[in-house]
Amino acid sequence: MTTDRPIEAFAQELTAGLRSALGADLVALYLYGSSVAGDFDEGVSDVDLLAVTARDGSETDLATVSAFHRAFVELHPEWDDRLEIVCVGRETLAQFRSGGLLGVISPGEPFHVRDGVEQWLQNFYLVRETGVTLFGSCPAGLIPAISWPEFIAATARYAREVRGRSLRDAAPAARAYAVLTMCRALCTILSARPCSKREGAGWVGSQMPEWASLIDEAEYCRLSRGETGFKDEATLLAAEAFMRLLGDEIESACTVQPAES
Repeated sequence: MTTDRPIEAFAQELTAGLRSALGADLVALYLYGSSVAGDFDEGVSDVDLLAVTARDGSETDLATVSAFHRAFVELHPEWDDRLEIVCVGRETLAQFRSGGLLGVISPGEPFHVRDGVEQWLQNFYLVRETGVTLFGSCPAGLIPAISWPEFIAATARYAREVRGRSLRDAAPAARAYAVLTMCRALCTILSARPCSKREGAGWVGSQMPEWASLIDEAEYCRLSRGETGFKDEATLLAAEAFMRLLGDEIESACTVQPAES
């Protein structure tokens, strides 16, 4: 497994590349996720960036950003499927609850424009509350305030979506991702603070020790990038039962959440 460069130097290189690609269209760039939460696993974790642009996502220069992405992963092939870069227009971000377009580079996907900017509320909350500014002004000046109940509601919605996916048709890495995402959602809701997948896994494992071995296998699978674990029928059945249990726990927890934090 390739050892990552220090995340600070890597982020600086990404920043320089995006500033060159977007030019004056780049208003601000923020780093968030595991790389700023102290929970980054070398060779495994993604790097998450939010780029705020002067123009709307539909007007972003697709060819230029795509060329930057291709050149970057050619230079750093270990990051080919570990970059998530979201480009959103300043005005769209300011009223994101009303919907709109954004440009996205997701792990395993090229840069593309999609709708549904309102579905990225969780990401915008994390950027605003915990993100690191790589370029431009602080995120609170560009991202509208997002309440904790809004964040929890979005977390629960995404958990429902993940719970509804078929684990049987998924690759081992996707099965592990689903289990760990559900752990993170439950931990976030019950501990009343954002957490990473690793934190969520540890917390749920301590609260539900009878499921600790399954959670550990999900972590091993994630760290091996899908090469180890989550391939046999018994583990699949256990994961399906665990997902149903956590889904029920999340729904139950959300019914007793206070209206405001």
